[in-house]
Amino acid sequence: MPEAESRDVVLEAGRFGRLAVIRLKPNEDLVSGVEAAAAEVGIVCGVVRSAVGSLVDAALGYGSGETAGVTSVEGPGVEILTLSGELRPDEAGHPRAFLQGTISDSDARVYGGVFLRDANPICITLELVVQEWLPDAAEEVG
Repeated sequence: MPEAESRDVVLEAGRFGRLAVIRLKPNEDLVSGVEAAAAEVGIVCGVVRSAVGSLVDAALGYGSGETAGVTSVEGPGVEILTLSGELRPDEAGHPRAFLQGTISDSDARVYGGVFLRDANPICITLELVVQEWLPDAAEEVG
């Protein structure tokens, strides 16, 4: 039997807050658009609950270290099949989005990875639901 890998795990106590239904418009970048919309409604920490929409072109990152790479998918009309992720505050307290998912090109080929900043312009629109996460003050479990 192989040995179990050691993983760093952080559990955070907190509760869910408000829901924001957000629409991103054509040519807005997916990642920075989610951040700007969240900041506009005062959400600094949150999770993406659902999304539907399309991209003009797409760029997804995958792997880490020497195996890291980028998958570029040319559109137009790259469909977002799944989108998940979270928002966390950066050093200045602004929301920073970490988004991953799967997409499909016009030939129905499917790709997955992390959506790269400034490389995923919205095609028609993107609608998504973000739920606010309210961590308990100074309480980290685990």
